Amino acid sequence: MKLTAIVFMLLLLAGALLPGCDKEQILDLYGSVVEAAGNVGLDTALTLKGERSFGRDKYTGTYSAGYEDFTGEEALFGGTALERRENDHVTVVCTLEGTGSARLEWNCGAADAVILADTQEEASCDKTVYLGPGSNYFNLVCEGFTGSVDLKIE
Repeated sequence: MKLTAIVFMLLLLAGALLPGCDKEQILDLYGSVVEAAGNVGLDTALTLKGERSFGRDKYTGTYSAGYEDFTGEEALFGGTALERRENDHVTVVCTLEGTGSARLEWNCGAADAVILADTQEEASCDKTVYLGPGSNYFNLVCEGFTGSVDLKIE
């Protein structure tokens, strides 16, 4: 958060020093910087256990994976934005099958994670989620999980 505040202040200062820049241009630039920084929170394709394919942006796409006694967390989709360029709603369809524990979480800002699917309770979901301003990430959290995950967000 401190980095975001520093970047914002630098952008304001740069805007004040650059002739011809108005408030809207500065805010657009700031929004682009925040979005770029938000992409850093996603796992890279090299670190993921499965195959991810992005859709129209980093918030949407498909992910399919098989796991063998996996314990860890994978940040699959999401980002940080002041205002998402696409629709502010996404549909999440997920199926978790196997033994051990696996859950798909939606992490939105400072609020507690929302569990969308969980092998210990409801192992599949088909839900519409509102993506508000700020951070929105879809993470898979596993403990000793052996099985498969199929996820589609559109």
